[in-house]
Amino acid sequence: MVHTGLVEGVLRGRELRYAVDAVVLLAGIPGAGKSTLLRRVFAGNDDVRVYDSAHIRDRWTPVLGVLPYALWRPLVHLVYYVTLLTAMRPGRGPLVIHDCATRPWARTLIGWRARQAGLPLHLILLDVPGDVARSGQWARGRVVRSASMETHCRRWPDVVRKAASDPARVVPGALSAVVLTRREAEQVEQITFGDLRLRSGCN
Repeated sequence: MVHTGLVEGVLRGRELRYAVDAVVLLAGIPGAGKSTLLRRVFAGNDDVRVYDSAHIRDRWTPVLGVLPYALWRPLVHLVYYVTLLTAMRPGRGPLVIHDCATRPWARTLIGWRARQAGLPLHLILLDVPGDVARSGQWARGRVVRSASMETHCRRWPDVVRKAASDPARVVPGALSAVVLTRREAEQVEQITFGDLRLRSGCN
């Protein structure tokens, strides 16, 4: 595990702790295990807002699923980021963002909005090899296009390298970064915000 930044985000035992109004960006290439970690840690918890573009895709699939996903993927991403940026407001409690973090424009948007709202921003990076992530995609039944995956894999090492030296180089304004391997991520049982205690579980 690599940790940089303020005391928030330090892995204490099997728990990651953050301020009650924190925005946490959970990042990793497709198949790294982001959704799995979110389901396990936040299942049944309505006090933490978790944003994942897959939720929008799943809601729209019954209607738009007859079309190739490539045709309506841009619309999913547009709605996702508009919804996400709108949700980042003070006084609404903790927020966790699912994102690959390999798109500079998306990282800049998230950082800008967090600063504008006066919310502390922290990073959790799941550092998983490309072949392991690809296996994860096959296991979930949703495989990313080869060209897109190659781009994610090419950009990811630079994201990790920058986060290890200064989290703000990855997302402007980020206060801390925790870099976890797949094994370390599996050992995380709780992510807590302020006095809010979160229990791990499964859907």
